[in-house]
Amino acid sequence: MADSSNRVFLISIIFVGLVALAIFMQPTLQEQWAPEPEVAWVAIECGDDGVAEVGHVEPVLGEEECRLHAVLEARDRDDEPVYYTQAKRLSLNGEEVDSDRLRPWRSGRWVKIRWFTLEGNRPYVRLSAETGIQGFSMEEFLRSDWPLAWSIPAEIDAANDNHLTHDSKLDRQLFGTQRFHVRVEIYRLEDDLIPMRVVRSWGIKDLKEHIDAFPTLRVVLPGRLAPVSRVFGLTQLEPPPEPERQLLEQIEELSRQGIAFSAQSLLRDQIQYAERTLDDLRWQTVDLSGATARGDSAERVAEDGPPAPQAGDLVRVGDRVVILYDDQGLPGLLDYDDWCFDFVQGIAVRSLREVFSGEGATVEWASLAPRSQLNAPSSQRSPIDNSSSSQTG
Repeated sequence: MADSSNRVFLISIIFVGLVALAIFMQPTLQEQWAPEPEVAWVAIECGDDGVAEVGHVEPVLGEEECRLHAVLEARDRDDEPVYYTQAKRLSLNGEEVDSDRLRPWRSGRWVKIRWFTLEGNRPYVRLSAETGIQGFSMEEFLRSDWPLAWSIPAEIDAANDNHLTHDSKLDRQLFGTQRFHVRVEIYRLEDDLIPMRVVRSWGIKDLKEHIDAFPTLRVVLPGRLAPVSRVFGLTQLEPPPEPERQLLEQIEELSRQGIAFSAQSLLRDQIQYAERTLDDLRWQTVDLSGATARGDSAERVAEDGPPAPQAGDLVRVGDRVVILYDDQGLPGLLDYDDWCFDFVQGIAVRSLREVFSGEGATVEWASLAPRSQLNAPSSQRSPIDNSSSSQTG
């Protein structure tokens, strides 16, 4: 009887010891058996379909809520990809990943997710003939005020102007372009100050090679305001007087890639979006005292009748050209309190009064409405930038 009791006791001791050893060895075994992390991604989820996209996403302001998801790609013991993320669905390289390859992070290691945005070093850069395009550079801005989490609300408010005084009518950036970078920091213990490993997503050095697939969120205004709203958050480049052709071509390339822009490239894009050309714009004198009706309301613009000034149209005094934005003054009338997009010393939303404050200046308006609505007098050549019409036409 005693021998039986001793045997049970010994077996119990051995069992408890094995359990304790298994618990003690569990983190080590988990680490050895866990898939090996290789690269991180930023996926953007907008709308209700639940698909987080690694690439370009362009929602219209106010129509969809967007979130950013960090994704950690690893390889399991069968050399198959595994994606650690909180996203329910994931699209990578244009194809949706099998759901059984997605899983939340459950390793014994602690992680911190640090978010960055890729932006121009400054919101406005006046280039010089000596340094040329080298006066512009991109930076990875750490967003220290964003949560250290796998999934966060998407923000497009640029960081490169946080140290500057804002002169825009908008309190914060509501629309524009933002590119994202993420670093997944893996720690051995929760209180460790230095991570044992950092896994990065595409950064500045990868931007040019992967420009078409780089995680980019563009929140745009509807209709004809899409081109101008898209450039907010990008650096505006101002070429020097009489720039060399090579510099203009470099600015043009950055504009096509959606990395930076110039006032000339933006005005060209605004005109081309309306399927118009610089040469067929018809400039008419308008009164900003409230005598000119706006055409923002569909009821006031007949399909076969002459248009009235509306959002997306061009207004100028001399060679200073702005794009009409919002009816903030007398309702239904074009006046000095209405808002516009201005490009002097950097793009900003300003009132027409702030832009055209001089006495006796002739204010002209050019409609970018469909051609069928244009019944105005014969066209005049626009002096938006006569010296570089090849870039804006």
